[in-house]
Amino acid sequence: MSRSQATPPRAGIVGLGYMGLATGLAFAAHGLTVTGYDVKPEIRSAVDGGRAPFHEPGLAPLLRAQRRAGRFRVVNSAEQMVRDSEGIFLCVPTPSRPSGRIELGPLRRSVREIGDTLRRIPGYHVVVVKSTVVPGTTESHVAPVLLRRSGRRPDELGVASNPEFLAEGSMVRDAVSPERIVVGTTDAKALAWLRRAYRDFRAPLIALTPSGAELVKYSANAFLALKVSFANELSRLSDRLGANVDAITEAIGRDSRIGPKFLKAGPGFGGSCFAKDLKAFVVRSRELGVRLRSAEAALRINDDQLDYVLGVIRSALGPVSGKRIALLGLSFKAGTDDVRESRALPIAAQLVADGAIVRVHDPIAIENFRAAWYALSGGADGRLEFASSVEEALADADGAVLQADWPQYGRWKLEWTRRMQTPLLVDLRREISRAAARRARLTVVGIGAGQGGPSAAPAQEAGPG
Repeated sequence: MSRSQATPPRAGIVGLGYMGLATGLAFAAHGLTVTGYDVKPEIRSAVDGGRAPFHEPGLAPLLRAQRRAGRFRVVNSAEQMVRDSEGIFLCVPTPSRPSGRIELGPLRRSVREIGDTLRRIPGYHVVVVKSTVVPGTTESHVAPVLLRRSGRRPDELGVASNPEFLAEGSMVRDAVSPERIVVGTTDAKALAWLRRAYRDFRAPLIALTPSGAELVKYSANAFLALKVSFANELSRLSDRLGANVDAITEAIGRDSRIGPKFLKAGPGFGGSCFAKDLKAFVVRSRELGVRLRSAEAALRINDDQLDYVLGVIRSALGPVSGKRIALLGLSFKAGTDDVRESRALPIAAQLVADGAIVRVHDPIAIENFRAAWYALSGGADGRLEFASSVEEALADADGAVLQADWPQYGRWKLEWTRRMQTPLLVDLRREISRAAARRARLTVVGIGAGQGGPSAAPAQEAGPG
C-alpha cells in the first residue's frame, strides 16, 4: 500500500448546514481528517464551539466527539480549508426560484472562490458537488468555471458529483451508514480518490457520470414523493369508504416490490427537498424536451391534499371566527426543527384569515416557525400566539389541530383535554390511538381514518362489469 493510500484522506466541507455538517462528521467518524467552512460567521462560531446550529438527533454528540478526536475542525477562510484538503465537497444550498428552477447563486460563488484559491495552491484536488443540482450542472457549469479560474488542466483537477440521500430526523444515521453511495466522475483519478474517501463506509459505491449521479438524486426524490402522494390520495378514498388508510398501506407495503416506507398519509409532503426538487426536475426535463407527468402529478396531488385537509378542519371545527384553536406541531415532520414547506404555515394562515385566534406549539421548531410566520405575515403576529407548552396552547381552546407527529402528542393526557373548552382534536397524522382518545375523553377526527371526509358522498352501487 502506498503512503498516500495509507494516510487518511483529507476532506474539506463548504457549507455547514443540515447536509454539509452531517456529511463532514460522517467522514470524520470513518477516520478522515475534515476541515469545515461556512460563509456565515455565526455558523462557524457555533460549530467551532461544539454546538449544532440546528436540531438533528445525534448530531451534537457526534460533533463533540469528532472535535475531541481531532478529526473535525472549522476554519474561517475558504483558502485555509482548501490548503488543508485533498477533496472539497460543495454542500451549499440550492433554493427554489419562483419559476421552479434552482437558484445556483450560492454554488456559483463557492465555485468561483474555490477556483481562484486553487490557482494559488499546488497539488491535485478533487472538487465534489454534493449540493442538489439538476442533471448536467456539474459538467456544464461547475467544471468549466473551476478549470478556467484555477488555471489547471483536467488532469490536475478532478470534478465530480456525489449527491446526498439524507432525511431530516435521521441524517446522522443516513450519513454514517448510507444504503448506497452514488458518485459521478469523468476521470479515473477523481474516482480513485472518492473510493478511498468512502473506503470504510459499508455501502456499495455506484460509479456513474456526473449527470447520471445527479439524475439518480432527482429520480429518487420524485419516486418517494409519488409514494407519499399515492398514500395521501388513498386517505381521501378511505374516508369515503369508511376504511383506515394505515391498514390499507400496511397491507400494500408488505409486498416486497413496493415496501412500507413513505406510505404514511398525512397533510402533504414538506421540507427542503421534495417540492423544490420536483419543481426543478419538471422544469429541467421540459428544457430537454421531456414531460415528467408523474412528477407533475405528485405536485398537484400535494396541493390537493392541503385543500382536503383544510376541508376536514373546517368540517370538524365549524365556523372558527372568534374561536381559540391550538395548532400542535409546526415542523414539516417530527424529529426536525425545519419548517420549510410545513403545512402548519398555510393551516395557521387560513385559520387566522377565518377569524380564529391560533395558539401554536412545537417541541423545538417554535423559533423557526416564528421567523417564517413573520416573513409570511409582514412582521406582525396578528391573531397568532406562541405557546411555550402544550398546556398553554390548549387552555380554553375551542378545538385543536395536530399537524406534526411528535411522539409526545401521541401520549395525550387527560389533563390536556380538561384544559380545553371543547375537547375536539383534528389529527392529521392519526397519532392519537382510539384507546388513548377514550382514556383522555377526547373526540378525535382524522384524515384517512374512515370517518368520512368533508362533504362525503354516499357509497354508490357498482354497475355491471
